Amino acid sequence: MFSEFKKNQFLAVIAAVSLLTVAPVHAANNSLAVQTDSPVNNSLVQNTGANESFQEGLNFAAQQNAASAEAAFRRVIQIDPNFAEAYANLGSILANQNKLAEALPNFQTAIRLKPNVPEFHYMLGQVLYAQNNMADAVESVKKARDLFKSQGKTQEANSLEQIIKDMRK
Repeated sequence: MFSEFKKNQFLAVIAAVSLLTVAPVHAANNSLAVQTDSPVNNSLVQNTGANESFQEGLNFAAQQNAASAEAAFRRVIQIDPNFAEAYANLGSILANQNKLAEALPNFQTAIRLKPNVPEFHYMLGQVLYAQNNMADAVESVKKARDLFKSQGKTQEANSLEQIIKDMRK
């Protein structure tokens, strides 16, 4: 089970991931999206629905309404199965409910879709750590640290360095 410290770390990362949202595509900006059946325009409408549901999920998560947040992120994934942030946020919601086995594949999918997002690797590492899979947990957090370094985010990388040291204790 997550200690209160780990749970708070997870919630902080949810906030960081929420900053990674894709810009919503509004149907009003493309009147053809509403008027035609072309596949491109339908995908714009589809992405608008995914973005709206994603924002709902973030709002529910901020209100600590886990059941509604989970449902919203699952809707996003149904609408757009390539929405990496939805998988990561769903994984966080599940992990915070101690549903670690269910959270794990969501983080793995988020990483498969967007491998250069350090927060995803960090969250995966936290789940692996909670499952007592120390070696893989450390490797995942190291990957997050290295990605932060390569992106010039030294403060975040240094924070993860300390977490890696703590994980090895």
